[in-house]
Amino acid sequence: MANPQDILRRIARKLAPLVLVSLGIFACIELFAWLTYALASADKVDLASLARITPPVRHPTEAGALHSIAEWPADRDRGEFRQAPLFDVAVLNGDLPPVADRLPVNPLVVTPPHQFGPYGGTWTRMATGPSDIGVISARLAYDGLVRWDPMGTEVLPNLATHWEIGEEGRTYTFFLRKGVRWSDGHPFTADDLVFWYEDVLQNKDLTPAIDMQYMHEGEMVKLEKVDDHTIRFRFAGPNGLFLKFMASNLSYVMVEYPAHFLKNYHPRYVSEEVLKQQQLERGMDFWHQVFKDVKDWRTPETPRIWGWTCTAPPPARPAVFTRNPYYWKVDAEGRQLPYIDKITFDIYDIETINLKAINGEMNMQSRHINLPNYPLFMANQKAGGYKVYHWIDGGDGTMSLTLNLNHKDPVLREIFQDRRFRIALSYAMDREQINHANFFGLGEPRQVAPPPQSAWYNEAYLKAYTEHDPAEANRLLDEMGLTERNEDGIRLRPDGDPLVINLESTSTQSAMARLFEMTAAQWTAVGVKTKVKMTARQLYRERRNSRLCDVHVWGGAGEIIPVLDPRWFMPYSTSSFQGLDYALWYRTGGERGELPPEPMRKCLDLFAQISRTMDEAKQIELFHKIIDINREELYVIGSVGGIPIIFIVADNFKNFPEVAVGCWPLRTPGATAPEIYAIDETGGA
Repeated sequence: MANPQDILRRIARKLAPLVLVSLGIFACIELFAWLTYALASADKVDLASLARITPPVRHPTEAGALHSIAEWPADRDRGEFRQAPLFDVAVLNGDLPPVADRLPVNPLVVTPPHQFGPYGGTWTRMATGPSDIGVISARLAYDGLVRWDPMGTEVLPNLATHWEIGEEGRTYTFFLRKGVRWSDGHPFTADDLVFWYEDVLQNKDLTPAIDMQYMHEGEMVKLEKVDDHTIRFRFAGPNGLFLKFMASNLSYVMVEYPAHFLKNYHPRYVSEEVLKQQQLERGMDFWHQVFKDVKDWRTPETPRIWGWTCTAPPPARPAVFTRNPYYWKVDAEGRQLPYIDKITFDIYDIETINLKAINGEMNMQSRHINLPNYPLFMANQKAGGYKVYHWIDGGDGTMSLTLNLNHKDPVLREIFQDRRFRIALSYAMDREQINHANFFGLGEPRQVAPPPQSAWYNEAYLKAYTEHDPAEANRLLDEMGLTERNEDGIRLRPDGDPLVINLESTSTQSAMARLFEMTAAQWTAVGVKTKVKMTARQLYRERRNSRLCDVHVWGGAGEIIPVLDPRWFMPYSTSSFQGLDYALWYRTGGERGELPPEPMRKCLDLFAQISRTMDEAKQIELFHKIIDINREELYVIGSVGGIPIIFIVADNFKNFPEVAVGCWPLRTPGATAPEIYAIDETGGA
């Protein structure tokens, strides 16, 4: 017979792991509860009251304090130039030339909005993965020939000191800043732009498809080198939009190719034997893969024109970008910019990024800051040592709902192409409910249209069909002949099947899931059974490109300057999800795709007129005709707009404007001059 003590010991051994796991779970729950309590009570603010917070001014007409730019006077003493202490030892040891020798003949002078400096510090940012860190090349290193101002109203000099538009808009001549150097000290000249034009843009391996913004009147732009510091773009006819395109996304791409360095990886300049060896060393099959890899922001050896260059690429944790000793800008007192020594990127999931933001562990960031956490952001400002800034969303902050007018299902295609169906769905939406449930009342009902801050604003379209009117929605659907319903109240299609559609987006839009579900319920309430389908980005892209999606859900596209990306107003690009076959017809000159309906063709014709028009007032007049057509047809349905972009800004982070416009065309926050951001641990103004 077994000893009772042995039995007890055996039972204890079996129970011990279970007890330990239970204790661990209990400890985690207690820790989570403590953290939740600490965060929620940080500033003793009632979160329920914050959900009813008074929204910031929706329609500010101008930003607050902003930077300004000027040219360094030719007769001003270059002995006034100063450098960051980070470079003092290198200059003393002869490893770097003195700062006056590193700066151009006429540095761009950037005067900060609040204070000069101080030098130093690390700007702490967070990303969701290595590729996400690449945001630096488009947004934080927004340094092309020209730049937008922070409100998107004016194009400013940058690497080009000035420009001339000639031959009634057929030529654009840019005068480059003399003496600018790449980050390795090599001169930046017109030859770098010639290399980009001849050996990158026109090389089929590097550029299989040329961006339509380089095309005009059916011909590609021509680039002429006038002299070492002057280039000229020549078009077949007047091009009224080229300067805007240059400020948004063309000119900073042109200056990413240091000819003296990248020629070493190009078949026009090195032998096939050398290229093969380079491929072997990198484990790549083709020379153009090597070229793109070398040019990529992750390669520290590649010279840049940026304020910070990558010195510790992923998989380093964190990834580090360090100030460029040859950066070509100064402040009004002669200090070489940037002020901040380093930018670091750590990698976390979105939930952790938001938790760290609430806890005050980042300097300044908007990317991945989720609005559902807005009450916590507001409540923890004091405890976290940061402020919440509200910027104007130049993409108008609204989700676009685009019915697939080229659907593979012929019955759905016919239904979707009836404007009454689209207008009915718009009337069926209760946008006020969506606004308060998803956006804390910060927004307002809107279509996808230029916002009130835009010179292209059209109030009639912004508010068209946005009132919640289910009776009118039902009337329009009945008028279409969709009167038969099944036992669940779902309308029947002409073929007798229930009318069921999917709202589709990617899993990256998970923060908007509640908005999608509410919209689906509101459409179902008028007899259009709607389901939400959120899939991985690749699967979503495959379904979209196969014309299988029913209703695409996506964000705005910089409608504050709608001519830069008019995807939602006409079938303009591969992102015009309302009619991808129509867009293919447009982009291929009718060789492929499907002929768009007459109203869409009218929009495309009007846009062609805009592109040939040099007078912006006339451009706006013509674009309003495009808006009028969209108001009549409602090709894209909006939801709630006017929602501010939320920035978390540490108390010690200086020279960042409280209000500006945020959107992709302005490369936010690039248009607010990141080179003059500063970190001040002394509590300066």
